[in-house]
Amino acid sequence: MKGSPGTLYTLCTLCACILSGSYAHAAESPKGGSAANVGMPANFLIVTDRIHTSAQPTRAQLVELKANGYALVINLATPASAGAIADEGSLIAKQGISYVNVPVDFRAPSLQDFDLFSTILRQTGSRRVLVHCQVNKRASAFTFLHRVVHDGIAPDEAWKNVVTIWEPDPQWIDLIRVVLKRHGINFDPF
Repeated sequence: MKGSPGTLYTLCTLCACILSGSYAHAAESPKGGSAANVGMPANFLIVTDRIHTSAQPTRAQLVELKANGYALVINLATPASAGAIADEGSLIAKQGISYVNVPVDFRAPSLQDFDLFSTILRQTGSRRVLVHCQVNKRASAFTFLHRVVHDGIAPDEAWKNVVTIWEPDPQWIDLIRVVLKRHGINFDPF
């Protein structure tokens, strides 16, 4: 992915939208939307008031995102992932919500994937974001790393959201250790 023209274009487009304020702002409260009518996606977690993570939302859940205050959706699954919705980006864009797909290979997550994810997330300000993937493994791991590295959250506190969803596989353990070490964070839950 490093140096990929498509990745650079996606990042530049997203940053331009965020900086210009040309997408919908998140609602102040997570309540009042209609997602309760269609249910929340599998493995849904409210990580912070601003950042939520989940497995792949259904079509019905995707079309309710604006009503629930989301301003950005970051999809970390590849388009070939089981359950992927081919027109997810257009379903979301029709609501005035920004959408970015950072297709992270589950078997080989990379520092470049995490760096791109973090760059995008840091540009969102106070807007509500849904970070999802196929089952919330990629999303929970990347969100953990982002919160610890960039938001200064205590690793043991942030880690609770990861273990709510899964026990990371060896390739993810390696990536988590590398990112934490790279940023001088002494934490190893393994």
